[in-house]
Amino acid sequence: MQHSVRRRTILVLAIVFLSLGRLSAQSVGDRWVDNTSGPFYTGTADVEPGGSYYVEPFITNYRTKGAHNLNLPMKFAYGLGHWTELDVYAPFTYNFSRDDQGGLSKSATAFGYADTQAQIKWQFIKEADRYHFWSKPSMGLSFALNVPTGKYTNLDPNLYGADQRGNGTWNEQINFLLRKQFKPFELYLEGTEVVADPTHIVGPYHFNNNLSSVPAGTSLHMVDGNLLGSSGTLEHVLAPKHGFGYMVEYTYQHQFSRSLFFGQATAPSFYDFNLIPEVEVTWPNGKSFPVTWAVGSAITVARNGYPRQLTPMFTVSFYGNTHGER
Repeated sequence: MQHSVRRRTILVLAIVFLSLGRLSAQSVGDRWVDNTSGPFYTGTADVEPGGSYYVEPFITNYRTKGAHNLNLPMKFAYGLGHWTELDVYAPFTYNFSRDDQGGLSKSATAFGYADTQAQIKWQFIKEADRYHFWSKPSMGLSFALNVPTGKYTNLDPNLYGADQRGNGTWNEQINFLLRKQFKPFELYLEGTEVVADPTHIVGPYHFNNNLSSVPAGTSLHMVDGNLLGSSGTLEHVLAPKHGFGYMVEYTYQHQFSRSLFFGQATAPSFYDFNLIPEVEVTWPNGKSFPVTWAVGSAITVARNGYPRQLTPMFTVSFYGNTHGER
């Protein structure tokens, strides 16, 4: 009798242990949070499933002394399958510039299409445990090309640079992306290398440090220095079912005095570091077509050769999860 009870006890404990193990294995891979807006600048390593997509318009209002720039980029992301994704950025921009020289304040505005960027993203690791920090994260690489579709030459001197909407360079860019979920947080990291091809410009022209310029009529063979960037975001999801939470994001970029391939730079070197507090929510939150919303503002913390900035931002994303979720 005692042996029978003992066998039954061992059998029950074995069944409970195996059941808990199976539940644990299922839970770590399950989604604990629905769609969230995510960071403004830091990319995600996860790609859209093949055939799924999202459309994401942004509004960023870059403000500094004497000028502000209202950017209206539109991002379209489409899952190609085989762990790859195609992203296209199509930006419009509204510029306001002011000239305070000579004791008189003169201003001008201009609206138009800026530089286009196309990107292929490849995810080579998919996280399986979404609950614990020390488990394997998602990782990926993206390869981007900047196409100089924005106006950068034959500018009107009477518009004080407001009609310049691009840098005039073809840029090749590679990014390393990492994303890690550990309930109730998500961590995003990105490292960037940008090489800008040389171009010929005639002033007036404003360099990409937003401080220095080329006078009207002056010709220059322009070489941008090697540009390294880094960004990261810690996201705290307070209400997972509603995608409601807050984020703290940082961005850093440093343009050096030499190009990686084209020698000494003729454009100024600079660096800047910004912190960006953000708030997000998802509504409506349907499985097939959710919509995410976010607001935030970039604040300059450290800089050299770059203006201090305050950049309020807003974005809304329209998802089409027609072939599964991220």
